Amino acid sequence: MHTFALILSRTVIAALGMIEICMLLRAILSFFVDQESVILTFCIAVTEPVILPFRAMLSRFESLERVPFDIPFIVAYFALAVLGGVLPAVA
Repeated sequence: MHTFALILSRTVIAALGMIEICMLLRAILSFFVDQESVILTFCIAVTEPVILPFRAMLSRFESLERVPFDIPFIVAYFALAVLGGVLPAVA
């Protein structure tokens, strides 16, 4: 049973890492490529389900709408990083 938990943990950590990479690519590519780019469209499709709950939660704060940064994106990225850091300690 311990082996299964270890394999599951490493698989989830790898998936979280790939989502983090897609989020970084999305942030960088959004400045340089057309919004209809295949790579950017893929990154948006992969990362938006992760970011969407944070957008819904943080949309309640009207003061965040005036900030020039995508705060839900940043919060989602840090949440994934924390989850990826905590997960090995749990398993």
